[in-house]
Amino acid sequence: MIRSVALYAPIILFVYNRPNHTRQTLEALAANTLAQESALFIYADGAKDDASPEQFEKIKQTRAVAREKQWCKTVTVIEAEKNKGLAASIISGVTEIVNTYGAVIVLEDDIVTGNYFLEFMNSALEKYKDEKKLMHITGWRDPVQNAVAGSCYIYPTMDCWGWATWADRWQFFKKDTAYYQSQFTEEMKYHFNIEGSDKGMWSQIEDNASGKLNTWAIFWYAAIFLKGGLCLAPTQSLVKNIGFDNSGEHCGENLYQTIVKSIDTRVTDFPAEIKIDEAEYNKNVQFLNHMYGNTLWGRTKRGVAKMVKFPFRPLWRLLKRMRNRKGAYR
Repeated sequence: MIRSVALYAPIILFVYNRPNHTRQTLEALAANTLAQESALFIYADGAKDDASPEQFEKIKQTRAVAREKQWCKTVTVIEAEKNKGLAASIISGVTEIVNTYGAVIVLEDDIVTGNYFLEFMNSALEKYKDEKKLMHITGWRDPVQNAVAGSCYIYPTMDCWGWATWADRWQFFKKDTAYYQSQFTEEMKYHFNIEGSDKGMWSQIEDNASGKLNTWAIFWYAAIFLKGGLCLAPTQSLVKNIGFDNSGEHCGENLYQTIVKSIDTRVTDFPAEIKIDEAEYNKNVQFLNHMYGNTLWGRTKRGVAKMVKFPFRPLWRLLKRMRNRKGAYR
């Protein structure tokens, strides 16, 4: 049975063993204009079987941070006795809360939100609740060129750094590598890879199948893609990822996706029609082509890198930083 939390969607925050990141995320969330009108559920993962004393201490500190303040109107902390892993934690936590309340806003412990993030999420959840083709809302946008703040756009891919959805959309989530491998043609894979600009998308399905990865978000993207679903994003990011410090499971250092512009922007302009904004989507494709070195300059850098990798290892490291790739969907 679905129930409501006041007028606003509940927020889920997933944490593990990064107390400093967790505090920054919670402090930013508490500064949101709707924080004191919202319910917050914090899922704290447990220690691994081979966890060291230092890791146990970090988990303990993270849980202490979660209980440190009344970050939102209500705060409920759910502590796992054993380690579930990020993917299992998110799948089970989102499913539980969204099926209870009908909609949900989701954060991880390295996502710092702008002051109007919750306003944007709740406005979009309400405005598009009956538009079934729109399946996902995100607060993230890559730092593309010519981004104009204050509006949002619709596109066919999914970003999971601060996001929201509804129960009747989340029901299509399926973590089943064999199923997706049987459904996707080569042409579909090209579009799934954001018009070929990010070949790492489909490879994440394959890496989950082989056991190299154990992630969740790529399967949500695949579910949206197969349904012909669309996503909503701000034209300029309302969140920052502070996990580009090699502290997390799936994100390393990332210079390309570091947000330098203000994320404290109120979105007031929403699309009237549920259709892809080709101009904004093309900005994303161009950004990814540049980030992944798909341009002529990028291919030249890769060639030079191969030549200098072994005799000039410091220069190789610099070039590698320049072409640092986007973290895997988690």
